[in-house]
Amino acid sequence: MRRIVLLLSLAFASVQPSFADVNTVPVGIRPCCAFGTGLKAELGRVPVPFYSIKNVLNVEDVDAHVFNDGSSSVIGSLIGTSDEVNGLIFSNKGGFIDTAHVRDTADFTLYLYHSIKNRDNDDFELALTPELRARRIVFNNLDQLDSANNEQAKLAGLLAFRLAQWHEIAQWYGLVSVGGFKEYPSAFSPEDLYSNMLGALIAIEIIKINPDITQDAFVVLFPQYFRKHLKMLDAQDEDITIAQLKKLDGIWWDSSKRLPNKWVVKTRDYHYSLDLVPNGVTKGTPLSLSSLNELEQFGQLQLVAADKIDSFDILLSALNEKEIWTHEEFQMIANISKSVDDQDANSRNDALIMKLN
Repeated sequence: MRRIVLLLSLAFASVQPSFADVNTVPVGIRPCCAFGTGLKAELGRVPVPFYSIKNVLNVEDVDAHVFNDGSSSVIGSLIGTSDEVNGLIFSNKGGFIDTAHVRDTADFTLYLYHSIKNRDNDDFELALTPELRARRIVFNNLDQLDSANNEQAKLAGLLAFRLAQWHEIAQWYGLVSVGGFKEYPSAFSPEDLYSNMLGALIAIEIIKINPDITQDAFVVLFPQYFRKHLKMLDAQDEDITIAQLKKLDGIWWDSSKRLPNKWVVKTRDYHYSLDLVPNGVTKGTPLSLSSLNELEQFGQLQLVAADKIDSFDILLSALNEKEIWTHEEFQMIANISKSVDDQDANSRNDALIMKLN
């Protein structure tokens, strides 16, 4: 039984990196949620009987936060055997919110904030675990940041979001996080980046009020702020979330497919911006980090060529041969991904404009 649970944990959910120890280079992954409900799975080509993931939450379920050290299993996170549970919540003003994506970017914002605030030098590089390319953040002239205007926290949130943007690309191009399973179902999922940006903004808000906040204090405060923002977005109960997901079955997602099949998710959002509106709802609440983009002169995410990645061969040769990518390449890469998906009969990217309210 333990072996079965382990295999399920590796196979049945997309995962997003997040980081735990604010004093060292972070490691670890937090389980998160492929789009849909009642999701079924297979190991290899063998269906797993009597198994499905409800994958949805109520607002009151967001009552604990565990700063991610990679110790939570996928199964524990989704069915509640760990202190922290994750899933999808439908909101009338924010569309579908993936709570794991919110938490991941919030955690990473705090980690980067502490890295900036507690630095030894104003110019340094922060090496991160690779995702198809080597990831590093290059900081410079940090003494010019205005701490009175919370620019350290704002830069941290912006860079945490950039990492989330890259992760979506890496998933599409074959990122393997655990157990040899690729994360195709989660790549460019319609709710992902809006959820990530929400996490960055919540963390910035917490840090602005508590600039000397510790990791332990952040863990206590985060659920309170997260629930507040969910209520501001008019979050609904799990029955409504399930009903809304079922309306999209066969359109945005496909209940006849089994994880980790890429086409469990049929509709994707490849639009990269620091100004986001939620998919699936009318008059949704916009989120924005665009006022912070000038801060990237002080810190930049760089993706450095390392091992040859065959899936990158579809990119333009001038791009593929470029040693360092930054966020400036993201939209071009995402557009190429979309052009490939649009040719597949399973794709319903045309349905991204569908509204549920």
